[in-house]
Amino acid sequence: MAGQDRSRRNVDLVLAALRRGGCSVELAATKAPGDATRLAREAAAQGDVDVVFALGGDGTLREAATGLLGSAIPLGPLPGGTTNVLHYGLGLPHEPEAAAALLCRLDARPMDVGLCEGTPFLMMASAGLDSHVMSRLDGNLKEAFGVAGVFLEGLGRWLSYDYPEMEIELDERTVGASLAIVANIPFYGGPFRIAPLARVDDRCLDVVLFRGRGRSAMLSFVMDVMTDSHVHRQDVEFVRVKHVQLKSPRGMPIQIDGDALGQSLPITIDLSPHQLMVLAPAL
Repeated sequence: MAGQDRSRRNVDLVLAALRRGGCSVELAATKAPGDATRLAREAAAQGDVDVVFALGGDGTLREAATGLLGSAIPLGPLPGGTTNVLHYGLGLPHEPEAAAALLCRLDARPMDVGLCEGTPFLMMASAGLDSHVMSRLDGNLKEAFGVAGVFLEGLGRWLSYDYPEMEIELDERTVGASLAIVANIPFYGGPFRIAPLARVDDRCLDVVLFRGRGRSAMLSFVMDVMTDSHVHRQDVEFVRVKHVQLKSPRGMPIQIDGDALGQSLPITIDLSPHQLMVLAPAL
């Protein structure tokens, strides 16, 4: 349903590309949140499916991956959403037809999956200004204006947010920050390498901690992220861990893969014991 107008226009092109690549495909459409998980799980259980392709945004891909996690059936991610950040992380084309043609020629590779209080995520989980924005974002605004809609919401929240400090446990070390991003891929919000050393298959989580407070500090941090110069900031720390617990302030919202989770701090983030098989170039 997300990005539905774009997806409908692209379906015929994608199906044709997959069939030219030698795939015999059956189309199944989602109608509500959770449908992609159910459809992927049912397909994996049939025993006669080689791959589940998912055409949609990062949220749709996360749902489909949830249905396949623990099985040997790979996910074929097709870009059909607002930003398609996962495709940056996997080195895949951002044009649906080109992605479909390439996926037909790729082998399945293992990809780590994070768990935020048991809910799988593929790209990141975070708390701070971004989760505050996503928890209050009007879905109609995002549907109508895409990235611009998210930017407009973020601008208003940037002006009103009070940037509280979080207490965060990283493995066995406790730290503080006003923004914490637990990354599984290097990219965030599009082509921006917020966690440049993150890898999707290294069995670690890469945490980006920002300790700046206030609107000016946040604005300068965002500008630096856009130019890859945030790695030199004194108020930014990069930590590679296995376990994260976001302890306080209680009630702060969490976002995963660009969507509000619907849960709040305190919350625990780990790696899934199972990796996801995914069609992707050598990672």
